[in-house]
Amino acid sequence: MVRFEDLEIGIIDVEQGIRQTLDKELLDELTASIKQYGILQPLVVEPFDEGRYKLLIGNRRLVAAKLAGLEKVPVIILDEPLESKDSLAMKLVENLHREGLDPIDEAEAYATLKDMGVKVSEIARRVGKERTYVSHSMRLLGLHPRVRKSVRQHELPREHALSLLRLEPYQQIALAEEVMEKGLTMVETRDKVRRLLGKELKWRLVPIRIEPAVYDRLIQIAPEGDVAELLKKAVERILTETSPQLLS
Repeated sequence: MVRFEDLEIGIIDVEQGIRQTLDKELLDELTASIKQYGILQPLVVEPFDEGRYKLLIGNRRLVAAKLAGLEKVPVIILDEPLESKDSLAMKLVENLHREGLDPIDEAEAYATLKDMGVKVSEIARRVGKERTYVSHSMRLLGLHPRVRKSVRQHELPREHALSLLRLEPYQQIALAEEVMEKGLTMVETRDKVRRLLGKELKWRLVPIRIEPAVYDRLIQIAPEGDVAELLKKAVERILTETSPQLLS
């Protein structure tokens, strides 16, 4: 098993073999990001000595965290040392199958596997998820930390959170609070996101139920069997005959 915790930086040791030369410009950018948003993806460590841990993945994040003045960092702790990165990947996949894993823990585990060189399609295959599900989950790490906390605590649904990603951080926070306070549906949330982005609604999905026999008859008379287009034109014709101003 693996555990997700916040550890003091002073008890994390870096092996001599880990690359020490880091690109200064990239490191400065990461440090600035950590100062503003915190560490979005946890480091991976394993028990090393009594009360100390050895860093396995995340040296650049650890260095940037020190430069940003952090005292603690989020980590994935392995309960016992592993022999190889392949073993670590297997352990993370095993952890992803356990119940009660919150969406952010899940996203962090996916991102760690990707950092290790595991392709998204392979991650999806190992955990029995669609590739799009895995890639969308990792996008949750781009949310503002306050919004991620709400997702982690199951106060903000995963799908609602994903719809906020196109917004600025302050907009994410404001709309996330509104979703939780008012219990907004996905349709309402997406409409609000669209308005905040200044985009007009181009169309609205209207689900309808049709008897199988009726549907079969519609296919026969619809151009190229396109029932949706047939119904759309029928509605437009009715509106033109009864309320032409609605289509102008």
